[in-house]
Amino acid sequence: MTKRILHQGEVELLFVKSKVYLHPTPSKKDNIAGFLSLSRPPNSTNLDIILAFTPESQLSKEEIKIYNEVDVEEVDLNLSAFKKHGKARGDRIVSKPSASILSSYAFTTTLSYIYSIQFRNPSHGYYYGSVVINTQDGEKLPIVFFHDDESPSTIKNQKLQNKQFDPFTDGELYWGALDLLSVLKSLVNIEKSTIEPSVYLINPQSDDLRNFAPFKKKQVKEEPPSAFQLPDVNKMFNTAKWKVLETVATFTAKTKNQVIDLIEENAPPQVKQLMVQPQVAKLGDEFDSARMYLAKWAQQVKEDAESSKYVTDDEIYERISRELNSNKLLTQEEISRTSRMKPVSVQEWEGFFDHTGRLSVTVKEVKDRIFHGGLEDEVRKEAWLFLLKVYPWDSSSDEREVLQKSYASRYDELKLKWVNDAERRNTEYFKDQKFKIEKDVNRTDRDLEIFKNVGGEVEEPDDEYDVANITNPHLCKLREILLTYNEYNTELGYVQGMNDVLSPLYVELQDEALSFWAFVNLMDRMNGNFDPELSGIKSQLTKLMKMTQLTLPNLYKHLIKCQSEGLYFFFRHILLQFKRELRWEQVLQLWEVIWTDYYTTDFQLFFALAVLSDNERIINENISQPEEVLKYFNDLSGHLDVNKLLVRAEILYKLYDRMSYIVD
Repeated sequence: MTKRILHQGEVELLFVKSKVYLHPTPSKKDNIAGFLSLSRPPNSTNLDIILAFTPESQLSKEEIKIYNEVDVEEVDLNLSAFKKHGKARGDRIVSKPSASILSSYAFTTTLSYIYSIQFRNPSHGYYYGSVVINTQDGEKLPIVFFHDDESPSTIKNQKLQNKQFDPFTDGELYWGALDLLSVLKSLVNIEKSTIEPSVYLINPQSDDLRNFAPFKKKQVKEEPPSAFQLPDVNKMFNTAKWKVLETVATFTAKTKNQVIDLIEENAPPQVKQLMVQPQVAKLGDEFDSARMYLAKWAQQVKEDAESSKYVTDDEIYERISRELNSNKLLTQEEISRTSRMKPVSVQEWEGFFDHTGRLSVTVKEVKDRIFHGGLEDEVRKEAWLFLLKVYPWDSSSDEREVLQKSYASRYDELKLKWVNDAERRNTEYFKDQKFKIEKDVNRTDRDLEIFKNVGGEVEEPDDEYDVANITNPHLCKLREILLTYNEYNTELGYVQGMNDVLSPLYVELQDEALSFWAFVNLMDRMNGNFDPELSGIKSQLTKLMKMTQLTLPNLYKHLIKCQSEGLYFFFRHILLQFKRELRWEQVLQLWEVIWTDYYTTDFQLFFALAVLSDNERIINENISQPEEVLKYFNDLSGHLDVNKLLVRAEILYKLYDRMSYIVD
């Protein structure tokens, strides 16, 4: 088949359904026969694709022949080839459909202009199924009826359906409009309404998805202000509409709504006793920096606790109570906006960009979707490069192609500096760093298929193992990236744990140079986590401590009794942003949510706060010793529900933001 560039006024037919009708009057003789088509104009994205009804009477014999041929052919979208070359199949090129409703009943609209489509199945009393198309401005286009008994493609597909009949399927009735729905799903993001199952939202925005969720506000009678009560976070979670949010938080016990007593326990924890506990020793064995942190934490914790006014000052809670009308901390609307959504699909991601590859929506809209839904795995390879600022949000496809070549060239230059410098590689510093890197790389995510040795075997290196003997090609690339980073960042170099941070980047991007630059930018975000002075870890745990004091005061009071108010048990969680505590797919989801900076650059702390909140009752009722606290949180690894915790974390952020604003 020949291909050529589309000219202005031309389109390439992607999908056609023949023998569809408009029924302008109840009389059959007035029915308007035509074609329902999807066509692509020049220089277009999927959202620019035209959905049109074209009466048969408006087309020439040659055009009718082309429409009928496309109707019975297999659908061949081949979208990537069109984007790359801009060429269309010559046997599918026709004149752009007319949009004159008044003169000929024809209508056209782009997929970007459609708000929803209702698919009304054939039923008793309605022999023909139909579709109702609603536009973004509320206009209803003429209802299109599918005369399946006349349509060649529908008759052909129905015969195939009959041959492949399976009595154990859901038994959904096949009719002509389902072919349209199937093609639309491959072109744009489509979501089925949970309120009316026959309605599908076309490329919905976040607010559209929320509005179509089955959430209704109940009219609540205003009650007179009650006496002061301590803001009870657990009670708020108990009364929230978790089912609406598609996630159920497991809070069952309510704490007493009483003003907290002044805390008399000002003594610091018995750190020496704590350091000999096996759980602490294990943490120290895993990360050299953990032992240093625990020692520094011991010196700081008493001072931090004494200087904090959140724990002891009832006046602050009285002020919060007045401002927020007691326990009415957040509105139902605010809570409903924290609902989790489906991950961003390839179709939805592509719909964010115009034909030049520039964003056609705001960065905030994109981040909103990623924050509340995450990304499908196929989208991450590109989306992560935006989130980690490797690609600017305002760049075009051509500009990103130039950038990618520049990144590859620059990386090669940096890498060759140490590869070609034998003198540098023979220094004690380089050899020591290389040994550390190879030792850590050999232990990196070896349960993943990509990092297994040939034959699927996983070797567990021991003290006698030759760490330089890395046979897996992907592990070799991890080593090259980390050695290059060690030379690139001369002030910090390689620090234990960086291999854990790099691994997800490389697995998703599968490109050595791009993985390096994404890692560089991620290290800029997390630089303090690997600082020799542990400034980043200390700062984050101090923030988390204050957040806990303000939002979970009863838990914090109990942690003081457990000699665990410094939250040292979250050291590894914060260092690697829950990499060791979550399953692989959950790590990817959490990280991309954090990288949006949608609310704050410290959202990992609110996720940690959500973990504390979710386990408050168990800790308060069953745990009393520091080693028990550490063991309990270590044992949570692999058992955390990310979606539930993300909902909780977002609500806690809003709560903390409101409470701290009043305090300040």
